[in-house]
Amino acid sequence: MSDASNDRLEQLRTELEDILAERLQALSETLRGAEGATRRIVAAELEIERARARREQLEGEVAELEASAHQESESMEGIRARHAELLSERSTLDDEVGRLQAEVSEADGELERTRTKVAQLEAEAEALRSENAGLKAKLKTLEENIARMRRLKEELMSSISGLTQQMTGLAGGSE
Repeated sequence: MSDASNDRLEQLRTELEDILAERLQALSETLRGAEGATRRIVAAELEIERARARREQLEGEVAELEASAHQESESMEGIRARHAELLSERSTLDDEVGRLQAEVSEADGELERTRTKVAQLEAEAEALRSENAGLKAKLKTLEENIARMRRLKEELMSSISGLTQQMTGLAGGSE
């Protein structure tokens, strides 16, 4: 029995070694699979952690952008109000420009009327100067004529006086 038992034991031991080898092989494969799964899990966890960190970063950026958008919105409201003020001021200035253009147009008309009046007055002044020059020449001529006539009158008076004396002398000498 000892040989048969030994053989049987040897056979059992071999079977156990084969089973153990199979189990070890299966366990190694399972272990490798588990290691691969563990690596994938660790990689996934790292990716999840990176995604969380990225999400937190993006949430922070979104919060900053929302705050910035809020500030920009408030700034935009201020700009819109300023724009409305400037439009109102522009309208006022446009009205003022229109009024000033009307005044300028009126002043241009008045200036044109004044220029026309000045031209008329200058023409009248020139006519009066010409008439004045003519009248001065006529006055000078008349004064010269009067002076000649006075001289002629004096000569005639002198001549009449001489003739009267002659006549008196003739009249007195015939008696």
